[in-house]
Amino acid sequence: MKKIIHISNFNLMRFKGCFMNGMPVKISNGLTRNGFYVMNYPDRDLCRMFGFGHMNFLGKKRINKHLISFCKAVVPDALVIGHADVFDLETLAEIKNLFPHLKILQWSCDWIVPEFAQKNIASLKKYLPLVDVFCITTGDKKLLSAFKTKNNIVAYLPNIADKSIETGRVFENAQPLYDIMLATNTGKRQFCGQDVAIESLVDTANQKVENLKWKLAGIKGFPPLNGYEYIENLQQTAMGLSLSRLNDVYLYSSDRMAHIMANGGLAFIDRRTGFNDIFNEQEAAFYSEPDEFYDKLRFFKQNSSERMKIAQNGYNKIHQEFNEKIVTQYMMDLLFQNPISSKNWHIAL
Repeated sequence: MKKIIHISNFNLMRFKGCFMNGMPVKISNGLTRNGFYVMNYPDRDLCRMFGFGHMNFLGKKRINKHLISFCKAVVPDALVIGHADVFDLETLAEIKNLFPHLKILQWSCDWIVPEFAQKNIASLKKYLPLVDVFCITTGDKKLLSAFKTKNNIVAYLPNIADKSIETGRVFENAQPLYDIMLATNTGKRQFCGQDVAIESLVDTANQKVENLKWKLAGIKGFPPLNGYEYIENLQQTAMGLSLSRLNDVYLYSSDRMAHIMANGGLAFIDRRTGFNDIFNEQEAAFYSEPDEFYDKLRFFKQNSSERMKIAQNGYNKIHQEFNEKIVTQYMMDLLFQNPISSKNWHIAL
């Protein structure tokens, strides 16, 4: 049995966004179900606690000392670090010196396009000198290569489905409460290769598709959805638009795509993402041009049986090939240099 300290933002103090079905929870679930002993270490919550409610200098100083003490008590075989940057590189170096056998895996759901994500990229590269495996939700090999060192493995990390969290089966419901859901924030998104204001996309869809029932969150005056409220609304919505800031980066998507499909909704996905290399036209609603998107939206609203069939196929695929056990075992196989099974999404440098 290998002991793992999973350092990430578990949002135990700030109940924002979809924290209940976020990647930190799914990764810990998968590792545990694969037989690893997992200790969750909520870095931001602890930093605020040590800083009397704030992520300040005092909090960061104290949490760096605490992590060293915590590792001495646990004697871990690996650190799994996700979206955690409050630690000094020297702290991780000291832990590596204390435990020469220790492995470090860093994962991230951030995008890594230099024109848009310089701050994220700089943060992610902070620990690279000590990281054995670096996993991120982008499959573009050129972008991944920016994180390659002579000592590490850089790999694609798919967004994870977890049946204990995503319990919806919307494909069984011919008349859900809503037709389509879009949970995002105000601003521009790339739609069919062009930057568009998200509100205008909604307005155009309403003009093209009669009586379209949206579930909107974070835009057009609708408040964001947090916690279980987000999950509950997904389970009441027939379709979902998987729309990231950029939709032409190979195998990159925000985790909303997994949330939609894993709850049994029909996901609308731009072909420019490359996800049609993994899912086929009978597992998701792919589009390349605006008219194709609006036509398919109208068709599936009016033809619930076709929507339900394709959504169920996508649900089956994502839970079979991207579930928490398969993805985390892949991560651990990379970390401990075990043989990798030949899934078509396994991309490693």
